[in-house]
Amino acid sequence: MSKHGFFQITQKLFLRDGNSLLVLRDQKSGHGDLPGGRMNEDEFFEDWSESISREIKEELGESIKIEVNPVPIFVHKHRVNEGNLPCIIIAYDAKLLAGKVQLSDEHDFMEWVDIKSFDPKKLFSEYMLDAVQLYLTKYA
Repeated sequence: MSKHGFFQITQKLFLRDGNSLLVLRDQKSGHGDLPGGRMNEDEFFEDWSESISREIKEELGESIKIEVNPVPIFVHKHRVNEGNLPCIIIAYDAKLLAGKVQLSDEHDFMEWVDIKSFDPKKLFSEYMLDAVQLYLTKYA
């Protein structure tokens, strides 16, 4: 008999400024990343938007103002870089309202890329690449 799995949840934002999408690179792994991150255990039974807000402040700075559509655009499988643990990506659409991104030390690179011409294969890999390609196919 198979046993039930335990999976982490990461909430990722496809953060847009018009036709530009914010892409990041994880400082530890060197892999492409998107704003957002894993939900803490104590956040699970709370409003999930609070977890997103916490991650955005940590990763993009206090001054950035964004609007997140609270309805997920898709769910995708992923492996967390640390420990290669199975994880579920819940993807959201978001738009930049004001402010300038101040990268944390979690990421060592950022770029606003044109969704019509961006090739994610240069930056992203594995399941995150699949998720970004899915987004670009649907929303570019």
